[in-house]
Amino acid sequence: MGKLNIHLILFSLLILAAATAAHGQTTGRISGYLRAGDTGEPLIYANIVLVDANRGAASDVHGYYHIQAIPAGTYVLKALMMGYETVEHEVTVSAGSDQRIDLELSPRVLSGEEVTVTAERTRFEEKVEISRVNLSVRQIEEAPAMVEADLFRVLQMTPSVTAKNDFSSALIVRGGGSDENLILLDGIEVYNPYHLGGVFSTFNAKALADAEFLAGGYPARFGNRNSSVLDITSREGNSRRHLLFQDSPVGDYFDLSGLNGEVSLLSTKFLAEGPHARGTWMVAARRTYYDWIAKMYYRIKDGEDPAGGYYFWDTHWKTFFELDSRNRLTISGYYGRDFLEFDFDEEELGFDIGLDWGNYTTSVQWRYVPNSRFHSTLSLARTHYDWDLGLQLVEKDSVEGENETKIFERVDLRDWTLKEQLDWYLNTRHTITSGFEFKVLEMGIFQEVARITFLDRIQNPYIFSLFFQDRWKVSPLFNLQPGLRISKYELHNRLYVEPRFGLKYLMTENLALKASWGYYFQYMFTNTSDEEIISFVDFWLPVPDNLDPQSCQHFILGLEQRFNRGYYLSLEAYYKPYDNMLELNPNNDPVIASDDFVAGVGAAWGLEFLLKKTGGKLTGWLGYSYSRIRKEIDFNSDGILREREGEIYFTNNDIPHSFNAVVNYRYNEKNNFGLTCSYSTGRPFTVNEGQVYATTDFSSPLYPYLGLTDIPGIKHGARYPSYFRIDINYIRSFNAFGTPGKFKIQLINATNHFNVLFGQTLPNTDPVRIKAFSMFPIIPSFGVELEI
Repeated sequence: MGKLNIHLILFSLLILAAATAAHGQTTGRISGYLRAGDTGEPLIYANIVLVDANRGAASDVHGYYHIQAIPAGTYVLKALMMGYETVEHEVTVSAGSDQRIDLELSPRVLSGEEVTVTAERTRFEEKVEISRVNLSVRQIEEAPAMVEADLFRVLQMTPSVTAKNDFSSALIVRGGGSDENLILLDGIEVYNPYHLGGVFSTFNAKALADAEFLAGGYPARFGNRNSSVLDITSREGNSRRHLLFQDSPVGDYFDLSGLNGEVSLLSTKFLAEGPHARGTWMVAARRTYYDWIAKMYYRIKDGEDPAGGYYFWDTHWKTFFELDSRNRLTISGYYGRDFLEFDFDEEELGFDIGLDWGNYTTSVQWRYVPNSRFHSTLSLARTHYDWDLGLQLVEKDSVEGENETKIFERVDLRDWTLKEQLDWYLNTRHTITSGFEFKVLEMGIFQEVARITFLDRIQNPYIFSLFFQDRWKVSPLFNLQPGLRISKYELHNRLYVEPRFGLKYLMTENLALKASWGYYFQYMFTNTSDEEIISFVDFWLPVPDNLDPQSCQHFILGLEQRFNRGYYLSLEAYYKPYDNMLELNPNNDPVIASDDFVAGVGAAWGLEFLLKKTGGKLTGWLGYSYSRIRKEIDFNSDGILREREGEIYFTNNDIPHSFNAVVNYRYNEKNNFGLTCSYSTGRPFTVNEGQVYATTDFSSPLYPYLGLTDIPGIKHGARYPSYFRIDINYIRSFNAFGTPGKFKIQLINATNHFNVLFGQTLPNTDPVRIKAFSMFPIIPSFGVELEI
């Protein structure tokens, strides 16, 4: 009853705010788009002001701005962004007028860091959301990275995020699992955004325009995840240059404006862009060639092909059509696939494995701006994620002969999502955002062993959600953002209500107090355990009808302080109680379909510190986090929680202390140096107290007691040694025959520190001895980038 009352109060507050917001017809409005004059692409978070009118605004990720409640008169409209010439435009406003004014800003010679300073300042003034990090393409590319720039690897260097290990680019946000993160690319949900089990992420940094990461407290327009949101906006493409058909009529319909290519030790990628008759287009593609290198090496060394190979490819494309001044249609997609094969043949055992998996996403988005008061975005997206496994095992015995077993598995996830978001700029104090999301899922899994079907299941649940939020400017110093999300999950006979609330108070011009509280439900999850070291794929499943969805609350309190010369300081404390968590049931009965998972509770809490510098030759950040996460799950269902039986434990994602430093030094226009340093407490693990011979699920039919089973001790009762790693990079810009380019050198784990990936308990040792296996050793790499 208490929760219902809170929901009703918040909803009443929203209705009251909208109902009491007056908007007279004695004033006028101005809206439009800000674009770069040299490329035609949107200018994100640029400032636009009406001189002498005490009115102003900032552009969004589409370059769109709006200014309301302008008294009648003649003004100078001024658009400003560091790195661009200031543009002034005289405008006459009359009572009730609604004008569309698009402006273009020409670039001028100025250090790129100052551009970042302006955008960061604007976000500080405009954004209510807490736990927010925005990353530009430049910040992503200048951070040291293995082989190539990687958005996910850079995010792992922020205080809210940790990495499971060197081989994984998955995001562990405030202790939550990687399946608790909502990853959006141009509004499309991407379910497995990694290659090679997480070594690479799926996104080409060159194709990105903006990446906004919310580590908690995200507003009501986002849902179906418990931990975080990564909202990625890709570039639109250059519409100004004409390289192929500059003096030809063909250029009015299609042309190439730019081509960027990069070659590194393990991959090649390119990006092409240009204008067409009604807009622009952009295509980015990438392929690794580790399989080619391995084949060449083994043929030279042994005169034969290697036993296995691996490669992946991906493409990312986007095009938009300017239908008229108020309507724009954008079509975009991402396609990528991994291929892994291995053939092993020994005297007693042989196997042949073939595995491929991938993502295919396509979306159509219609943006409609009838006037400056309304901004509508309607999108239809389709995502298809699948993986196929074929495995042939051959056991050889001199008496029994060969015993062959074939295993086949296929996992499918198809997602159709229809979403509408309507932004209503009611007046200078209220911006209402409302809409709906209708998601239809098709989730299938098929398993066959020795031509016997063990599992063949297809589920088609839908999730329908309504959301409503109000960005309420109570005063020039105080902002509130109440919101509400209501969802219907088909497999459950009830509505799920998620109230959200955020506030921001400017204590001084440069010091802000922020707070957030919200309720979050998640209706789908993966069945991977946090104990897994490397996970090639994610098995997404709907929450079954006999269990409640995963749910948690976010309590966050923070301070943000801006200083001169581009310095920024953030301090946040959070508490995230999980009211329901789902885990694999170690005692499940294969015959009973409803006991695959068991429910429990948990909690995550911590403190985060971030000092960031975005101006000058030396840029980067220092981050520290204190983070804990604990679970309580009654695995044996006896009603009693026992730590000795592993039912109360700190999870594998429990990292009490983590420190990260990202430093970039631009010596001059041609030379750039970068360094990252990471230190963290070692991950917890379970020490095995011994081993015993026993039957296992995969024991040989010839020798049924061949397998050794571990006798575990206290779950996560020990920790690996602390993690430490330094990466260094150097970027040299050059110009070869009129073609600009960059030469890149990286050194991963420059100190060659031994970081433990996992430990294996050695049998028959007293005291118990553990053999450790390492993560990345010292790894040099280099690459060349060319741009036309």
